[in-house]
Amino acid sequence: MKNITKYSLFAACGMIALSQFSCKKAGTETSTENAAAPAADPQIEAVFLDAAPEGAVSVIESRKKAEPGTTITVKGRIAGAMEPFSADYATLVLSDDSLETCEKNPSDSCKTPWDACCVEPKTISASRLTVQVLGEDGRPVGQTLKQVRGLKELDSLVVTGTVAEGSSDENLILNATGIFPKKS
Repeated sequence: MKNITKYSLFAACGMIALSQFSCKKAGTETSTENAAAPAADPQIEAVFLDAAPEGAVSVIESRKKAEPGTTITVKGRIAGAMEPFSADYATLVLSDDSLETCEKNPSDSCKTPWDACCVEPKTISASRLTVQVLGEDGRPVGQTLKQVRGLKELDSLVVTGTVAEGSSDENLILNATGIFPKKS
């Protein structure tokens, strides 16, 4: 169980660190449109749902009441970090729908609008959580979630999962048992 917490916290800290450099790396762009969709690991494919789970709450609301070991269903968008997908593990950053990402501002020409670089870092941190898909060994699956079933930055999701051990209201990590990509 300690290994799960260690890997979960490592993944979450890495994503938070990446997001802190979002505005400083202006001009860097992540291309999702030309990337080929990877063949999904069966462990990842198993968590995708055909229908949205009922009773989803916002990311901000989930952070107020989630305790390790509890099951929650949350809705949000893939955003809140410069690179919301890990390149090596089945993890992503899910942000609250209220987070003011740059594409919501017509005068903003940000090349990575999902990073919300114009928002205070404290607000960004309070508006997101980390979602991870664990393998049979209890660690995040060693494959990115980016482009699996077409997932990309700013997509809306409904995710059901168990709050990981070691999570807190400041660093919420959700071990996904169900992911439903909402169509725009």
